[in-house]
Amino acid sequence: QVSTGSYKRQVYEVPSGKQLVDQAVIDRITWATWTSVLGDEVIGIWSRHAEKADVNCACVSHSGINLVTGDDFGMVKLFDFPCPEKFVRTCFCIVTTRNTVDIMVLYCFSRRCIMEIFPSLNL
Repeated sequence: QVSTGSYKRQVYEVPSGKQLVDQAVIDRITWATWTSVLGDEVIGIWSRHAEKADVNCACVSHSGINLVTGDDFGMVKLFDFPCPEKFVRTCFCIVTTRNTVDIMVLYCFSRRCIMEIFPSLNL
């Protein structure tokens, strides 16, 4: 799955590369990883006043129970995964000095995570 620049989620079949459009087929997919900020599974990461471009990155832990996001305000937030309800409260939040453009969960146990954060290089 990919998130386009126009904030649309697109899912492709492997190995053919054919785009899947049948939502019933997409709903049956079990994802090995998740790095998309779009989709029914991550609706809760968007705060009440967020704009589409505010949340830059997401990563689900290997266990599939935690989701970490990074945003334009330098905030790294931890959520339970999936979080399909709107305006979910975060489990944990830290603030970095710059907007976060990518994040990777290295390890999670319960609600304690070790992650790698990639800040924007634009000062």
